[in-house]
Amino acid sequence: MKTRSACIIPAITVLLFFASAVYVFAENLPQLTPERVDEVVTKLMKEKNIPGLSIAVSMPGKTIERNYGIANKEHNIPLVKDSVFEIGSVSKTFTAIGILMLQEQKKLSVTDRLTKYFPQYPQWHDITLKHLLQHTSGITEMTETEPFKNNQQKDWTPREVIARMAAEPLDFEPGQNAVYSNVGCVILGLVIEKVTGISYGDFLNERILKPLGMSHTMLGSTSAIIPGRASGYVYTDKLMNAPFASLVLPYASGGMTSTASDLIKLTKVFTAKALLSKRSLNDMFAPVRLNKGTEFVSTGPGLHMTFGYGLDSIVVGKRVIPAKTGGISGFNSFFAWFPESGTMVALTANLDNSLESLVIITDALFELKTR
Repeated sequence: MKTRSACIIPAITVLLFFASAVYVFAENLPQLTPERVDEVVTKLMKEKNIPGLSIAVSMPGKTIERNYGIANKEHNIPLVKDSVFEIGSVSKTFTAIGILMLQEQKKLSVTDRLTKYFPQYPQWHDITLKHLLQHTSGITEMTETEPFKNNQQKDWTPREVIARMAAEPLDFEPGQNAVYSNVGCVILGLVIEKVTGISYGDFLNERILKPLGMSHTMLGSTSAIIPGRASGYVYTDKLMNAPFASLVLPYASGGMTSTASDLIKLTKVFTAKALLSKRSLNDMFAPVRLNKGTEFVSTGPGLHMTFGYGLDSIVVGKRVIPAKTGGISGFNSFFAWFPESGTMVALTANLDNSLESLVIITDALFELKTR
């Protein structure tokens, strides 16, 4: 886990490339073969010194799952379908799904104020759960705040995190702006615990992961024995073991582990075949709308991005393409869901700062045209 950057990497930088490429994919899905996947992935892995990479693509009537390289260099253990990666901020998508499930069960509402669950922090009275889901709360970023900024190796508990962050002034009034924040989903994880009476990890396992058949996904742990756990690496002038990073600190914001093959099972959720209704999905995918009534879209060269509930969504015209990136020390992950073609792509890699590579692979495989 890096000491001078967010433990779960924001999506904006990598999406500068990706957002310009999605338009053709959404409308004209090319014929994809395992051989083509092999060609593209192995070439880029060699160029970018990526030790191991998994990719899974779910299309109507067809699934491709491929795994490449090494899970552990020291023991020369090859990467396989069930090799487990830390997925960083992709965890936020699961937290958002949990909140929406509880809303459908009328156990909470996304319009609930934080003081309903944390009356000891009256300064958060105007912040709602929806603000946390869409990065519009104004709570400052925890990974840029001491003591967390320079001590991300310690197992800070969620309650320690929010107690410290509650002492910080808001960066802006809730709903006034949208700025990527990890602390929001840390708080939402505790809300889930308060509402259900069980731990966030147990909620994930019993209410989300088991129903979806995601048997290789869990709230991660650096101490637990996880079969098939891949090792994380960094590359400068040579490949090295990545610095240790706590998975307790990111918690519901970025503490999960999974596989690419498991992640594409979210297709069941995104097609309203499991866990969530179409109405909840519409809310989840909708762009942020700020207090002044305008939709928030972060713009840059080739980029039009907004925040869904637990998503970094790409805006192409009037179309929203749900996506999520994740990064934590030694690992990167990425998924995108293309509603028009019913296609989901998920990739995981055990190399630090490899998000751009995962996006380049997506672009190359689907013959996208930069616009």
